[in-house]
Amino acid sequence: MHLQYRMIVVVLLAVVALMGTIRFPPVLASLCQVGNIHYNYPQQVTGGVRFGTTTTVSVVCASDDANYYSIRVDINDPLFRVLSDSSAPIGYSQGQSWNVTVSNQVTAPATLSGSWQILFAVYIFAAIGSGETIDSITFNPVTIQIGA
Repeated sequence: MHLQYRMIVVVLLAVVALMGTIRFPPVLASLCQVGNIHYNYPQQVTGGVRFGTTTTVSVVCASDDANYYSIRVDINDPLFRVLSDSSAPIGYSQGQSWNVTVSNQVTAPATLSGSWQILFAVYIFAAIGSGETIDSITFNPVTIQIGA
């Protein structure tokens, strides 16, 4: 049973690692084009300690619509559980370029020493009519060292 658990964890980590190279487009064409995403996080932390991350996204949304846009950044563990989520408004689209920074706070596992993989999930939301839809999503797995 222990070997099966390890195999599941290894497969999930491999999937998460591959997801960083893939951009998942929404069902409809994106109204916003993400130009660049910069992730700022510590390379090493102490177990059980809370630390901050920032994600800065450069985005341009369509100039011919009146939708309101926002961004959300989730920090997930290898099992895709959300460790932290934070949102920021982008604004109404008028074709201008935005640089939006979202800050997250995450607590490193106290019982882990060595490599810890987390996954940044960056969502751009469009408020269309009376609902909200995901305009784009980007995943980025990173590894942080826990311990001295």
